[in-house]
Amino acid sequence: MASLQKILLIHHQTKPKQLQVAQESAQQFGIELEPLLLDDFLLNPQLKLHGRHHLVSLLESADLSLLLNQAHRYHFSIGLLPAHKSSVVCRLFNIPNQIEKALPLAISPDKAINIDLLLCNDEAVLLSVMVGYVPFFNFRQQYYERQSLFRRFFHLTKNAASLTRLKPFDLNIATEKRDQIKTAVTGVLIIENDVEAFAANLVDETISSQDNKLSAMLVAPCSIVDYLFFLLDCFYYKNRPAARLPKAVSYIKTRELTLTTSKQLDYWIDGRPCKAETLLFKCIPNSIRIIVGEQFKLAHDANEIEKETLKINNLPQNEDRLKRLRKKMPFFSVAQEDDFKDLFLMLKDNAQLSGSYFVLMVLSSMLATFGLFLNSAPVVIGAMILAPLMAPIVSLSMAILRNDRKLFNNALWVFLIGLIAAIAVSAVTTLILPYERVTEEIYARLQPSLLDLGVAIVSGMAAAYAHAKESVLKSLPGVAIAVALVPPLCVIGIGLAWHDWAMVGGAGLLFLTNFAGIALIGSLTFLFLGFSTVLRINWGLGFSLLLMAIVSIPLYDSLMTDINHNRITSAVGDQTYKINGKTIQLDDVRVISAGDTICLSAVLGSSENISAEDVETLRIDIEKLLDQPIKIEVTLKIIRSAYNQP
Repeated sequence: MASLQKILLIHHQTKPKQLQVAQESAQQFGIELEPLLLDDFLLNPQLKLHGRHHLVSLLESADLSLLLNQAHRYHFSIGLLPAHKSSVVCRLFNIPNQIEKALPLAISPDKAINIDLLLCNDEAVLLSVMVGYVPFFNFRQQYYERQSLFRRFFHLTKNAASLTRLKPFDLNIATEKRDQIKTAVTGVLIIENDVEAFAANLVDETISSQDNKLSAMLVAPCSIVDYLFFLLDCFYYKNRPAARLPKAVSYIKTRELTLTTSKQLDYWIDGRPCKAETLLFKCIPNSIRIIVGEQFKLAHDANEIEKETLKINNLPQNEDRLKRLRKKMPFFSVAQEDDFKDLFLMLKDNAQLSGSYFVLMVLSSMLATFGLFLNSAPVVIGAMILAPLMAPIVSLSMAILRNDRKLFNNALWVFLIGLIAAIAVSAVTTLILPYERVTEEIYARLQPSLLDLGVAIVSGMAAAYAHAKESVLKSLPGVAIAVALVPPLCVIGIGLAWHDWAMVGGAGLLFLTNFAGIALIGSLTFLFLGFSTVLRINWGLGFSLLLMAIVSIPLYDSLMTDINHNRITSAVGDQTYKINGKTIQLDDVRVISAGDTICLSAVLGSSENISAEDVETLRIDIEKLLDQPIKIEVTLKIIRSAYNQP
């Protein structure tokens, strides 16, 4: 330290108080800091250095990157001081955010380490380079800079509005060991030291400033929705291997990278705006010496890997896709023929009548009918899983979306065969079995409401998504359980066998609800997933919309009725009444009919004998409580205890 009596302090419009604090702190160590403006230093660095090989920087990131070029050229090391308490340099190199604490480290050139220097068109890069406009990429930067809440909200609104203006641009990519790749991207982020950059979350483990490589994230979503999913990945995933990147992102790790376009590109080096048609990135290994904190050394401890990394399968290279992307970024992805060939083959197979389909429909219908009479939910669930009726409905959804008349006719025919088989099997089974009682499992399918339509809508989304994504197709049995197609058909068969048309109507409404929800929402889900560029208005879609509108009317009425029934049972049930000097407990209250006069079914519990007069008095009290006329059907339960035994 004795030989370093004077050290240059490079700053850029620093407040006098900061300079004073830095100089006074240095004097305690026998060091004199000579303040020098960055602009003056850059005019003639060799002259200003005057043979010295170390200087101290009081610069923020954008200015510090200008100093790095000179450090490489004139071989001097750099000690770092915070330009302010929220300095990005402090976060980046893990130095204290107070000048007094950072100074002892900054004036110790023996603690400097070698790090790589990234050049973009011969300009040094400290943090990263953004090519093109990629919304929300700089949010983490704003967080570390501790911007005001108003500024963050302003940036959030601006970035959200810009999502609708996303437009890919043509790009030719060449690496040190690879010929040109022709593609189109929304943006490119070149990362060097900033391992905590927003997008670096995806491959954080592979990025270092000491691996003799640059890291390039190429963002090429097929739609705005794909881009939003990519942002979610950036938020919630860290240390993901490059081989498991989301489909909107590709990754290149190399020593040299060339990006070329037919027109000038907007790009930003550490936030400084620039323009060029060709960008040449070059990583120069171990070319600058900087004094950093211990955490930086741990985060960037990496060995050089000679082999470059290219994960570019997600880049659009198909000419048809490139042509479509040049026009405008669609809101939904548009699937290419290769993307849906396997799906279409599967949907066409599902729309073909086969012996196994018919056998499964018969068996599942018999199983569901037995479960309904046995009042066994597990047996009914087993029938739901066994039934293959979901498959032709999903094929109908795709046929409706793409106006595929042949697929529609085939799927509808298979669906009707399954429907008729289920009703016929359940009706015949009912005639054979000696059961004539409506169980809870049967009753549960007689009063559908809008909630059942909600279940059908969600199930339609899940069924279409499961068919489109082979990796989640195994979840389809769960969808079949949720939407329950076969049990209501079996209840229709039971109603026909018993000549109970109210039962047929209630179960039929539930089945139509499920069918309309799956068919229509399945079509919209396939649209969302990109299996059609536009929603083709056709008679199949019109029929589905009309059917959903028609069934929604009685479903709404049923929902309001259920709400009213729940209100009544909550007001009346599970209460103790004093009737003619007797204590009566009212349990298991259920509204079994409604209209001008409500009919209640309940269990009366008492330790004394209940007479018809007592029941009538109870009915009058409940009428007063509800302020409307009621009928009551009761089951008596005599409660005996040790105190009232004879």
